[in-house]
Amino acid sequence: MRRSGVLVVWFLLAFGAAAAEPPKSAELERLNSLIEELTALKSQAAAIESRIDTLTRALVEQRGALQARPAAYDALKASAAAESPADAKPPVVRCAALTTEGKRCTRAATEGSKYCKQHQLARQK
Repeated sequence: MRRSGVLVVWFLLAFGAAAAEPPKSAELERLNSLIEELTALKSQAAAIESRIDTLTRALVEQRGALQARPAAYDALKASAAAESPADAKPPVVRCAALTTEGKRCTRAATEGSKYCKQHQLARQK
């Protein structure tokens, strides 16, 4: 009886342990599918990294082209900047008269006139 009890216990333990373990083929299938999924993810990550590098290179080239381009002239900003300083001297206007040699006078015109003092006097006579 004792032998048969030991055999029964051994039989239960052997088959109970085998039933508790998942079949090895199912475990291998699960591992293989995980490996395939990780390989696919790795190739997708490599493709994304390549795309990021391409976009970064294009943006760097575009930034360089923008930095090399001369600044656009904005007449409105320039005139507003010229008018903004209230204490600045008015611009010097050159005399509009012509000399006897036919060249333009090099003196500055008086304020409120387009001629220098000498040519104003000459025009008055």
